[in-house]
Amino acid sequence: MSNLFVHPFEHKAWANAELFEILIAHDGENSPKGWKLATRLMNHLYVVDRIFIGHLSGVAHGYTATNTPETPLLTALRDQTAETDRWWLDFVDSLQAEQGLNIIEFTFTDGKAGRMSVNDMLFHVLTHGSYHRGMIGKILSEAKISAPRDILTGYLHRES
Repeated sequence: MSNLFVHPFEHKAWANAELFEILIAHDGENSPKGWKLATRLMNHLYVVDRIFIGHLSGVAHGYTATNTPETPLLTALRDQTAETDRWWLDFVDSLQAEQGLNIIEFTFTDGKAGRMSVNDMLFHVLTHGSYHRGMIGKILSEAKISAPRDILTGYLHRES
């Protein structure tokens, strides 16, 4: 599906990589508490991505919450997120239009039943990531660090 989802998921991977680069480079120097929150938010994004990958692939994800009790190191989380972003890119690249309409039934981490189309899951992952990266941008701003321009047109402009 050379499609609606390819550029947005390329943007997601690019935005994640840029944000990790800034977070690792500054390492909480101006805001240790903010950095812990930023790391927890990036971990939350990673966990939610893995949960939805589990739903889409039919493989149990093993998570009982949308974050982990421990806070991972940013470098390890960067590498895990990059691997996950590659999974998304491969998935959307091979997705056929009609597959996006497939309905998947699953269980949320709170135990409640869920039912979403593949397209809805993909849109959720994209908007969820954008929302939380925006929150991290605010943390960076409060620490007097320029946040990356996490917008699709910025990504497309850089790549053209």
